[in-house]
Amino acid sequence: MLVGVCATPGSAQSGSAADPAPRGPDGRIRLGSTPEAKGYWEVRPGLGVMPRPADVPLQPWARALTEYRMSRPDLYPPHVNCKPSGGPGFFNAPGFEIVDVPELHSIFILGIAGAHSWRVVYMDDRPHPPAAALRPTYLGHSIGRWDGDVLVIDTVGFNEKQWLVGSYPTTEQLHLIERISRPTLRTLTYDVTIDDPGAYTRPWSYQWTISETTASKWIPGGEIFEYICQDSRS
Repeated sequence: MLVGVCATPGSAQSGSAADPAPRGPDGRIRLGSTPEAKGYWEVRPGLGVMPRPADVPLQPWARALTEYRMSRPDLYPPHVNCKPSGGPGFFNAPGFEIVDVPELHSIFILGIAGAHSWRVVYMDDRPHPPAAALRPTYLGHSIGRWDGDVLVIDTVGFNEKQWLVGSYPTTEQLHLIERISRPTLRTLTYDVTIDDPGAYTRPWSYQWTISETTASKWIPGGEIFEYICQDSRS
């Protein structure tokens, strides 16, 4: 498998854990690679700690389905079978890149694994389409805004064909709020709130952080590489 090439130690690309996050000409934080600080976010298994079912406000039917999925070691999430996965399910090994394109008023999140797909976050102040016009998809419809240095992503319009959050089910009523921040060059923090009245009795949240002390890391000077899920299943 082709891997990203890291810069040599001590180069401008390598940096240190305390280096500030890069910013663009507009002064905004850049959550991914820039000409001065190239790289990508490598993900290793175990990113974040999923809440236990006992701590998740599951409706009875959703709890029963979760317990069934967890009792079947031969039952894998659709993502393992090369299906896309939206929201928190998108951030899987071996990694991802976040590309800010101000001239298109969009931010793209590029996934290496799974279905070799990408998410588009519209940053042009548009609203979501009316519910009747939304066609449920794997990745949903995402609109974003900046809250200081935090990217806030609001997504609706999901289908029910994926395990978007661990083994927990979701319905087409799912509404996600994701908050992504980059306090330093090599630190990325992700927080998500899951609001799905079809499966849960109230909204709930969880989070993860990539840093110098986690197995997942920022790879300075690295580039995302081709990974075709179907090849790994041949």
